[in-house]
Amino acid sequence: MENIQVKVKDIVLKPIDEVFDAIVNPDKLSSFFITRASKPIREGENIIWYFDDVGGELSVKVKDVTPNTLISFNWNASGIDAMVKIILESINSDRTSILITEESFSLDKSGVRQALGQTQGWTDFICCMKAFLYCGVNLRDGRKK
Repeated sequence: MENIQVKVKDIVLKPIDEVFDAIVNPDKLSSFFITRASKPIREGENIIWYFDDVGGELSVKVKDVTPNTLISFNWNASGIDAMVKIILESINSDRTSILITEESFSLDKSGVRQALGQTQGWTDFICCMKAFLYCGVNLRDGRKK
């Protein structure tokens, strides 16, 4: 059976090192995505991300971290073991391209539903990160279980 991949891409109007740090630094990541983390994102680490606002937690197995370029990890946010890649590219000194992929989802009703949910989630991730980086606003505030 064929599989499909989630792919979300955007431009962040911040330098690449600020975007990278917002993702790997748990103090910053908890300002727009998670509530807290067991440790920072580092290559080879197993991390727990806590979503206390909705009563959840996820195990994250970090595979690769290349500063200002790539973060990849496995997790089961959609109910299947999936590989996430966050690829950063500097466009200029204050503009960063971010591409997030997650794979792979089966090309059936359940897989498409999971892929659509993850597409929505990664779009929310980028929007929330931009609100935090641009204005210091945490768009997750107010989300309750």
